Amino acid sequence: MPPDRDEWSRAYAKQSRSDFAIYRLLAAKGQVAACHPLHYLQMACEKIAKAYRFRDTATLDKRLTTEHVAFSQFIMSFLSSAAIKQRYRGRDEQLRQIRKTARALAREIERLAPAVDPETSPSNAEYPWEQGGRVITPCEFDFSNLSLLRAPGGRTLLRLIELAIVDFDEIRIH
Repeated sequence: MPPDRDEWSRAYAKQSRSDFAIYRLLAAKGQVAACHPLHYLQMACEKIAKAYRFRDTATLDKRLTTEHVAFSQFIMSFLSSAAIKQRYRGRDEQLRQIRKTARALAREIERLAPAVDPETSPSNAEYPWEQGGRVITPCEFDFSNLSLLRAPGGRTLLRLIELAIVDFDEIRIH
């Protein structure tokens, strides 16, 4: 008998937790090129999105195991969940601002995967790409499009991503 959706969900959540731990480790050290922690952040985000979607939606299994675009859709559902609404009760404007920041950053985080948008946004955290007649390597690229991660709204988003990972068993997105 093949694994069920719950087994897939738990496996993706567990791997997301591991990837996020490596992201935190690499980001805290500051001694490696930006592409390395960002690569782990992108993977952690993609996997936690898939974990929730396996468990809480009817999205086809094949789509969930093969597509890289899942995080931007997930984060908006997560930010609309009962748990987050409760957490931000009485602070509607703050939650609106978090959603706005999350929407912008989530798409940029997704684009760190090379298969997501190679035509219009070839920069990614894994492989060299061509830009303006030059070959660009991720380890020499500054990823300024993600500088918002270091701003207050970006740090809030990172805490919420961590919350989604750590409290996976308690939070639902449906």
